[in-house]
Amino acid sequence: MTNLTAWLEATALATWVRESPSLWAYPTILTLHTVGLGIVVGASAVVDLRLLGYGRKLRVGALAPLFPIMAWAFALNTLSGILLFIADAAHKSGQWIFYVKLLSIFAALWVTFATRRIVLDHANLSAPDVVPANGTRLALWSAVLWCVAITAGRLMAYIGVP
Repeated sequence: MTNLTAWLEATALATWVRESPSLWAYPTILTLHTVGLGIVVGASAVVDLRLLGYGRKLRVGALAPLFPIMAWAFALNTLSGILLFIADAAHKSGQWIFYVKLLSIFAALWVTFATRRIVLDHANLSAPDVVPANGTRLALWSAVLWCVAITAGRLMAYIGVP
């Protein structure tokens, strides 16, 4: 693994991200990563809060358009995250908190896909706007997992390699 991470860090792209004085390098990539995260987590929070019973005037099915927005923002986060990773691959790959972040993101994505099914079912049915019990559980898990991912991401700057 150390050979791969050393190779990644030595690529021209990683060097540019890490060492370029241009605002288009690290500062812009980090800003895009933050904006993407804000959109993903913000839209997810809207869905979660509705599934938890807040904003009952808003039909659950009306939340369906948020999922393509979350997908685009997540794609932005994935691309910017990869660029941020390769700029410091050896260090980041040695941090246990980095793996906590990745695991919580993957779990949050699984929860988001499960939540999407509930929302789309409500969008396609004229049934009463009743959230199933698993919708409430998914919303709670979503909120917790995104909070863990955000916290782990921030802690990466402060927790060194073991």
